[in-house]
Amino acid sequence: MSSTIPDDPGLDETTTRPAVPGPGPGPAQDPAGGHGRGRRTALLALGGLAAVLLVLYVVGYLVAGDRLPRNAVVSGVDVGGLSTAAAAERLTAELGPRSTAPLELRAGGQDASLDPREAGLALDVDASLRAAGGRSLDPRAIWRVLTGGSPTRAVAAVDEGALAAAVAATAEGLDREPADARLAYDGTDVELTKAAEGLAVDREGAVQAVHDGYLGAQPVELPAEVSAPLVTTAEAEKVRAEYAEPAVSGPVTVEAGGAGDFTVTPAMIAKALTFRAQDGGLQPSLDAGALREAADDAVDEVELSRPRDATVKISGGKPVVVPAVDGTTVSAKALAAAVEPVLTRSGDERTADVELGGAKAEFTTADAEKLGIREVTGEYTTYFPYAEYRNVNIGRAAELINGTVLKPGETFSLNEVVGERTAANGFTEGFIISGGKFKRELGGGVSQSATTTYNAMFFAGLKDVEHQPHTLYIDRYPPGREATVAWPDLDLRFTNDTKYGILVQAGTVKATGSSRGSITVKMWSTKTWDKVESTTPAKSNFTSGRDLTDTSGSCEPQAPAQGFDVTYARLFYRDGEVAKRENFSWRYGPTDRIRCG
Repeated sequence: MSSTIPDDPGLDETTTRPAVPGPGPGPAQDPAGGHGRGRRTALLALGGLAAVLLVLYVVGYLVAGDRLPRNAVVSGVDVGGLSTAAAAERLTAELGPRSTAPLELRAGGQDASLDPREAGLALDVDASLRAAGGRSLDPRAIWRVLTGGSPTRAVAAVDEGALAAAVAATAEGLDREPADARLAYDGTDVELTKAAEGLAVDREGAVQAVHDGYLGAQPVELPAEVSAPLVTTAEAEKVRAEYAEPAVSGPVTVEAGGAGDFTVTPAMIAKALTFRAQDGGLQPSLDAGALREAADDAVDEVELSRPRDATVKISGGKPVVVPAVDGTTVSAKALAAAVEPVLTRSGDERTADVELGGAKAEFTTADAEKLGIREVTGEYTTYFPYAEYRNVNIGRAAELINGTVLKPGETFSLNEVVGERTAANGFTEGFIISGGKFKRELGGGVSQSATTTYNAMFFAGLKDVEHQPHTLYIDRYPPGREATVAWPDLDLRFTNDTKYGILVQAGTVKATGSSRGSITVKMWSTKTWDKVESTTPAKSNFTSGRDLTDTSGSCEPQAPAQGFDVTYARLFYRDGEVAKRENFSWRYGPTDRIRCG
């Protein structure tokens, strides 16, 4: 090399620098021999330097010995000048508890902790001492000892897989979606829930932060990306001041046309008013249905009429159509439309006008006229001897049955129409048949109303759905053509299977001590059959009862009566001929003679 080549007069200068003219050629030289000596000289110099450095290294190693540099401090623990064993003992004693204590973490203002052992983190004492300058063949470590050393950080042993898993689990608990500010009513108080920023912890960066922060200052700040909410707290505060609080600041007086006015209170408004996030703000939303429901009692105060369906009733001895009446009501939509514009006003300005809508009757006058209720299609009368309970119970049942309208396809149920036979429903105690005996019970005598209604239906030609004669024969009724009822299971039911409507008319004449009472039931409609008749009932298989003595305090004396089988038929006529026939049969048991002993 040119930097280490000596000034040798024997050098072949033709290869290293330009020739200089001289007086003439000198003595002959050996070029190869000159180069060899130069290389040997350089090698000897390098070897000498290496020997010197080796001596210095060995001397330094021996001088450093098994002690740490005098200024060695590992993560705040002074181990300067201590032997490796003593330093390891001190480091373990002072950093050991810290190395297993929960590691405090923070991200976006949220705190969390991490168990170092579960995260695969542990104090590596040996590596920490080597880094501080303990005995080592590394010349850099020897140099640190000889120069006094400097503070260093403790070295951690890391299970990278466990650390990544533990940090990921902790980060999942710290992550959060941004939360919009919200407004809601608690009664009429406006509650504001502040907005919260979203947070997404950087998993890889968090692993590195935990790795670097282990055994260092706490809490360890984890890198995270913050996302802003769509609706800020400031926006919610603005909506609260400008809309939410004024909306419930006082009542709203609503004028309902000529029907009067009513008041919508702040509490009613609060039940219907909500605020939804939209376009970066909170938009008020008044639920029309909720407002109408909340204000229902107030709306009733203006006495708006309800719609009334058309019907048919007997007037002047004949059926007449009672026209439908359309109501005038405040719809939910109309109420909300009237109230919403004045919610931010105050004082006397909180008034509104609502449009009245007509609630249409479901069954119109035209519908009633189409029923074709014009003439009596079936009629029957039964009589009863005087007993005040019969006057009461038969009369009450007739009152409830009277005026019943059956549209085509509808089914009549006496139990549904009359209801439970209770004192509150207008019934009193009377005799019924139970277990072949007469006994007292509320509603005794109602079965005569059922029997009369059944026979009127029978001769109107309507469809028999359910009827049951008495178990014992009562001679006031046609054999087999009777119907007994009991609440709630035993019923009289028939269906209007015609294309016309049916109006059931029922009335009674009270019995007196000198005259019988009666109940008459008529079916008004348009005739489907020319006539409907019953064949004469045929009796057979007569049986007799027993003579019994009843010594109980509830005994009721009873006269004997024969039992028998009966058959008959319902005949439907059209064009002078029987077009349809229905056969019926029933067995009556005998009535025992009962004497009270």
